[in-house]
Amino acid sequence: MANGGILPLTILLLPILLLGTSHGLQHTVGDSIWSIPPTNDFYTNWSSSNSFHIGDTLYFDFDSGLYDVIQVSRGEFDSCNGNQAFKAFMDGPAIFALSRKGVFYFICNVSNYCDLGQKVSVIVDHQNYSMDSSGPSPSPLPDFRPQTPSATSPFSSQSPDHGTIREC
Repeated sequence: MANGGILPLTILLLPILLLGTSHGLQHTVGDSIWSIPPTNDFYTNWSSSNSFHIGDTLYFDFDSGLYDVIQVSRGEFDSCNGNQAFKAFMDGPAIFALSRKGVFYFICNVSNYCDLGQKVSVIVDHQNYSMDSSGPSPSPLPDFRPQTPSATSPFSSQSPDHGTIREC
């Protein structure tokens, strides 16, 4: 009988255990292809309307040879200069893992595309998804402790729906 309770308990705990090992989200930068935007603040608006966490990835969807993605410092971001890049992605599409808290800066270093607004910065929150409390909370686990018989009758116990049943 003791082993009969282990399997249901394991099935109930499995989703909670998997929640702790879940991976982050993949964000398609700009929710479209990485290209010259329709307005200069397009990528700024996109970034500010999203939340980024450790474990997320940025997906830059672009055609090789037409665009690139260059990770740069804040100064290079502001001046649209990628001469001292941290990382360069010349072949598209490119995926960048957000592995730490902080601000990440990216530009396109082709022609004057950065000056035309093809640049984005993202702020990564310190929480990853296994620690994030903003998501839905798991349901409380049922109480598997043995119920003590009722003081008024040695033959009654609590039913799963908390009603009293009487054994005959």
